[in-house]
This record gives sequence, C-alpha cells and structure tokens, in this order.
Amino acid sequence: MDVPFKKSPIRFKQFLNSGDAVAEVLDFVTILGILIISFSLIGLLGYPAIRSAQESRFTENTRQSFVVLADNINKIALGQAPSQNVEIKLYGGKLSVTGNSTIQINGTIYNSTSGNSSEITLDTESMRSIENSIGETMVVYEGTGVWIKYSDDVILNPSQPLIINQSNVLIIPIVYLYGESELAGSGISRVTLCPDEPCSPELTIWSNVSNITITITGNYVSGWKDYFRNAKGLNWEIGGTGDSYTAKLNNTRMDVHILKTLIYAVIT
Repeated sequence: MDVPFKKSPIRFKQFLNSGDAVAEVLDFVTILGILIISFSLIGLLGYPAIRSAQESRFTENTRQSFVVLADNINKIALGQAPSQNVEIKLYGGKLSVTGNSTIQINGTIYNSTSGNSSEITLDTESMRSIENSIGETMVVYEGTGVWIKYSDDVILNPSQPLIINQSNVLIIPIVYLYGESELAGSGISRVTLCPDEPCSPELTIWSNVSNITITITGNYVSGWKDYFRNAKGLNWEIGGTGDSYTAKLNNTRMDVHILKTLIYAVIT
C-alpha cells in the first residue's frame, strides 16, 4: 500500500535556515545578473555596430548607383546622349537637386597680333549637385564627378571629374544642374535628365592660354583639392581656404575647350 508523501514543516524550516537555501538564491541572482548584463552589452555595443555596418552597405550601394548616374549625366555633357534617366534606391534619407557650388576659369590670353597678354575670365558658372543622404553620410554628383562626404568631413572621390589634357588641349566640361526636385524615404526613385527637351553642350574655344586657374566654391572643396593634387598629367598648384579652392596650372600656351551644359533634373 502506497503511503502519500507529506511535507515536514520542521524539515522545511531547517532547509530555509540552512546555507543550501542561501546558495540556491545566490546562484539564481548571479545567473539573472549575467543575463541582464549580457543583454545590456548587446544593446549598448552590438546595435550600433550592426547599424554602422548597415549604413556602410547602404553607402556602398549608393556609391555604385551614383557612379552610374555620373556616367549617364556625363554622356549628355559630352554630347553623346540628349537625355537620360537613372534609378536610385533610397535608404531612409533624402535625394535632392540642390547646392550653390560654382566654378570659375581664368587664364592669360596671348594676342599674336599685338603681342600683348591679358588675364581674363574664360567662364564662370553655377554647378549645383544631386545629393543623397545615408545617415550622416552624403553621396553627391557635382562637376562631372562623384563625391562621398562622411560625418567627420572626410571627402572621397570615387569617380573623378572629366577635366582632360589631350595633345596640349585642356578640355573642361561644366554641368549646371537646375531644378528643385527632392524625394525622401525608402524605395526606388528615378532621376530624369532633360525630360522636356534634349540637352546639348555649348562649346567655347580659347587659344594661346597660359596660367590657367580653376576656382571651385561649395561644400566639397576639400575633395576637389585632393583631386587636383593627384591629377595625372597636369601639375596643379593648389590654394584657398574654407569653402573656396583654386587650382593653378603653370603651363605654356595651350588651347582650352569649355563644354558647358545646362541639365534640368527631375526626381520622382
């Protein structure tokens, strides 16, 4: 015959008053504390690392898209296409046509008839930009190049401007982006270039030019500075501070071809 188990009040009190009960509680509290600390560390250190890795991936994807965008805009600037459109994915930031950057080109012109030389402004124009924000990082098309500006103000140039020295002819394309389109959020957007009528560059040729200077103003001048400093085939002297930068080419006389294109950009 089975005898039902009965709790002994005396033994239960003895257990509660013994060191075994204290050890069980301490073990439980220790394990619980370890779990809480672990979850806190994951939240404190793990989430920012995950977010940083995600923003890096989004920035790289946007960089690739803007290199494609630059290639398409530059086809218009070189007269190779009348219009273009490019899809760009947004990652919670804002894509916009914006900015107030400018370019000014000066040079010394030699007059073979009079034998005199004079310094003049060959061209001055607004450039503006197409910008996409990913967190605190900006990916930008400006002046036929692509620029990436990070939160610490470091600027990289993954796609260089199309300033070309060819057989003693300096070719300088200038792209002026106009329009006020912008779109924010996530998903696929479209940048349409010259939607209403075809765009074509206007060519101006200057002969016998020396002491050429290019002055850039805007938010990405430190990137332009690095570009001119490292430009192959041309020895530019650099100067300027703040949001203005000047590169000077101490050259013998050469021809300067300026290709200027006004491009209407619409973001949808």
